[in-house]
Amino acid sequence: MPSWTHPSNGGLAMLSTLLVVIDGLRATDVPKMPFLAELARGGVSYGQARSVAPSLTRPAAASLATGAAPGATGIAGNRLWADGHPIDTGRPDHLELLRSLRGNRLLPVPTLGEHLADHGRKLVAVGTGSNGCTLLLNPGAVDGHGAVIGAHPSGHDAFYAQPENVRRRLAGNTPRAAGGQFPELDWATDLIVDYVMPELTPDVLVVWSGELDEVQHGHGVDCPAGDDALSAIDRRLRRLIDRVREQAPHTDVIVTADHGFSNATHALDVAEMTSQIPSPLSGDVQLVHNNGGLLVYPRRRLRTGEADAVLDAIMSAGWSGPTFADGGTVPGVLSPADLCSAQRADDGLLAYVSLTYYDRHGDMRVGHSTQNGDTHLAGGHGSTSSADMRIPLVLNGPSCRTGHETQHPADHLDIPATICRLMGLPIPPSMSGRVLSEASLRGAGNGSEPPKNRRVVAERSASDVTTAHFQEFSGRQYFLTAERHRT
Repeated sequence: MPSWTHPSNGGLAMLSTLLVVIDGLRATDVPKMPFLAELARGGVSYGQARSVAPSLTRPAAASLATGAAPGATGIAGNRLWADGHPIDTGRPDHLELLRSLRGNRLLPVPTLGEHLADHGRKLVAVGTGSNGCTLLLNPGAVDGHGAVIGAHPSGHDAFYAQPENVRRRLAGNTPRAAGGQFPELDWATDLIVDYVMPELTPDVLVVWSGELDEVQHGHGVDCPAGDDALSAIDRRLRRLIDRVREQAPHTDVIVTADHGFSNATHALDVAEMTSQIPSPLSGDVQLVHNNGGLLVYPRRRLRTGEADAVLDAIMSAGWSGPTFADGGTVPGVLSPADLCSAQRADDGLLAYVSLTYYDRHGDMRVGHSTQNGDTHLAGGHGSTSSADMRIPLVLNGPSCRTGHETQHPADHLDIPATICRLMGLPIPPSMSGRVLSEASLRGAGNGSEPPKNRRVVAERSASDVTTAHFQEFSGRQYFLTAERHRT
């Protein structure tokens, strides 16, 4: 038995909410997972849940940690460009550099973990994806607000924990790559029930599973390896929730994903894309690849005409899809305010470009960006396509309705506010999501008023049109998808 096993105190754990995020899980995958489908039938399932945009892992993690959009968290991609530094947000050491560049605060908005700490509660995050992702779920753990534990059993950063006393407590009991598929998920479950719950006593537990994402990047979606992964993860999800509810029977469970997934049709190298920006401006911008999306940063302060020239070159390129950028009058460019996820250009961000579009034959082209000889991936995400934006969302527990499927829109921003309401805590003004009260027995519901559909059209020409789709509901605007058609 591991040395971190804590003797039973004879009482029940005080866990209130368990949030499980399955990286890369598509809404259409739920029927392939018998236990998750059972949770959905016994609880509340959202048919119109969406990722934040860009539909990438670390922007979603930061939004789940704060209830704020990527434009507010400053985590607009898995890879960023900050003050001349390339930042890989999957690496804790890069995030610490970003923290130092931001005045010793990684996320500029308050987090759920900090809010809970202010009310005498605690959040713990356990992740089997990148350790940077795990840290973003509760960055205040560095300062002693709850804890984060990264349990990835391979790589140079195979184990990560904060704060320091948790790291010392687990020394010598780090995860090991054992036999069988996804042993890290079994390790994480044992760690949670034997150490995290009885010793750290979290009120909110976040568990992030990164395994499916890795499989689908390598093999694509709807492949035998992906189906095998779904089955294995579903079995481990059952084991995790059963064991957690043995200690804390009244736990409310939320299961969701960070983004959807799509199969690539072609790869795009950043160097090639940069070469299509007119000289000398090509040397004045930094293109940062983010799989199905692209972030564009200026290396110096650009005049309006220069920024417009860069955006015009991007819109003229055959690889670009829907493009979001502040200011300017370049035809076809959408405002980040319409995106609802990039209302402030942190670190000088000029534009977000989706690499999915429809060509003149009406066929969808799905580009995935690479850099410095990166291996072309079979599957990916990061675009504004429905395949990348749509995610599952299931709520199940004593506070939730049963057997209810809703078509009300929801996204990552709504989850922290809903957790606060379930715990009877005030919702801080920094959280821009709504409470999913239609899912809760404790809520009054959001009435029967249906969501209102809205679209924004940006024409570059009569044969080149970008359309963004939204739903407005309960005081919120939800970004659904954006598509660019070239006829």
